[in-house]
Amino acid sequence: MDEVQVNGADETVSTRSSSRATSPVDKTTNQRLSARIRSFFAGGSPGRVEGTLKPTPARRGTVLAAGVMVLGIAVTGCSTSGGGTTTTTGKPYDADTVTFATSVVPPSLNPAIGDPAYSPLYQWAYDPLVIMKGDGTFTAGLAEKWGYVGEGNKSYELTLRQDLTFSDGTALDAAALKKNLDYLRAQTLGTPSTLLASVQTVEVMDPLTVRLTLSRPDPGLTFYFAQAFGAGYLISPASLDNPASLDTATAGAGPYMLDAAQTVAGDHYTFVKNPKYWSPERQHFNTVTVRVIANPSSTVQAMQAGQVQAALGDATTLPAARAAGLQVVAPPQALSGINLADREGKVSKPLSDVRVRQALNMAVDRKAIAKALYGSEDLALSQYALDGQAAYDKDFNEKYKYDPDAAKALLAEAGYKDGFTLPVLTTSLAGLDKLTQAVGGQLEQVGVKLELTTQASAPDYFTAMVSGKYPAAVIGYGLADMNTLYSGFVNPAGPFNWFKTVDPKLDELYNQYRVADEKSGAALQQQINERLMDQAWTIPVVGAPLSYYLASGLTGFDATSANAGVPLVTDLRPTE
Repeated sequence: MDEVQVNGADETVSTRSSSRATSPVDKTTNQRLSARIRSFFAGGSPGRVEGTLKPTPARRGTVLAAGVMVLGIAVTGCSTSGGGTTTTTGKPYDADTVTFATSVVPPSLNPAIGDPAYSPLYQWAYDPLVIMKGDGTFTAGLAEKWGYVGEGNKSYELTLRQDLTFSDGTALDAAALKKNLDYLRAQTLGTPSTLLASVQTVEVMDPLTVRLTLSRPDPGLTFYFAQAFGAGYLISPASLDNPASLDTATAGAGPYMLDAAQTVAGDHYTFVKNPKYWSPERQHFNTVTVRVIANPSSTVQAMQAGQVQAALGDATTLPAARAAGLQVVAPPQALSGINLADREGKVSKPLSDVRVRQALNMAVDRKAIAKALYGSEDLALSQYALDGQAAYDKDFNEKYKYDPDAAKALLAEAGYKDGFTLPVLTTSLAGLDKLTQAVGGQLEQVGVKLELTTQASAPDYFTAMVSGKYPAAVIGYGLADMNTLYSGFVNPAGPFNWFKTVDPKLDELYNQYRVADEKSGAALQQQINERLMDQAWTIPVVGAPLSYYLASGLTGFDATSANAGVPLVTDLRPTE
């Protein structure tokens, strides 16, 4: 394999002065985007937030429209590994308290106006309606039955377990569930409300059952109600009547509840057992502390010192975590590569020719980049799904084998024998610029020169991306199924389809998929995946990992590509 170069492209750096005053809108937007970056790919250094911030609804349509759009990955030149669990020996952890570390600071503890980035904190107080296991199947959470009614995926029912109560003693029944879903749908902030945009009405069918009637087919509701997205985190109706109280308190039906007296917002959050919890055997500790640690290296050091027992990991600290003897769970979670968005050639005429886009895919040695930036060739990715997901097909990996000679021939056939220059937007956030430079170094070998513009902040990156000025941009997009891929990437109204590409063939496949049953839907997801590959909408490069660290003697983080890399964190428990 050729040596990977990370400085083979011209670059223009465009940043904003750090002395410029930041408006409340920019500040909140930047925190939400940065939180998502750090939560999914743990890159960069987060800032500490003192007290509670009031989220601002501006820009929501631009930066939070997609249920799972994620921006960044952390890439370094050091050797790391891409996935799996590293087990350690040692006696079971026997303390009655545990500390979990994260770099993500929530603006509010209200999950209805939050973001999946904050799931590791929400879950301690809020059980999901359903649980997505590591094999991609669903099991009961607060709901014991769930699913579509009839054909066409336009009617959906949820039936709760019996005798559930919230931590404040309020009954969790169908009326409470309806009030939650109505409240969530009415919010103008946060990701969960966008997930339920298709829900037209919520009707109480019996004391424990509600029926959702949809305005259009949506096959993704069960996934939305699981832990990865948080639309299934239910709040006590009493607190919904005073939602401001949820900024600094919890009122869920999960195993724990916030101890406000032992909590300092932005620094640490202490949870104690919920005496009303429906399954006491799942309360593995008397207290849980979620500690905010800004510096990723400090997280590993805190775990080595015994101050922290579990943590959201970071690609830059994977080698150190393994060297320290920690258990590492790091499943691939996101497509990271170059989005060739100008597919009609409005800014860059060459991209209007599918042969050019296909040639660019042939010119990239994904295994070499994955090895250089992550230490594992196994993270190389050329399709729009990960192993374990319904849309994944291992045979698709053969479509774009590294073949620079074939790439040159296809470019010549398209009329670009001497190559061309392609303007590309990238970002220094979490080291995404390194990935872009690595791709640029390889494309230059077939005559295609990347002209890079780098934006340093998340809001500036998104503003530049959707401006229509750049025909291509670096992308990091969390992969789960073709439904969530549509929301922000395939959808002409989605932020990652900023030139509003419409493909009638894709539209027809999606129309069939949305009304299909599970078995037929899986086959259609593979067809959508293959169509996107054939049309070369992007240059996928790696499946970036989402990582977690565990101290010896603990277990329970069942995180895989099949469940979007998001475990049920409350399954953290001593080994047996």
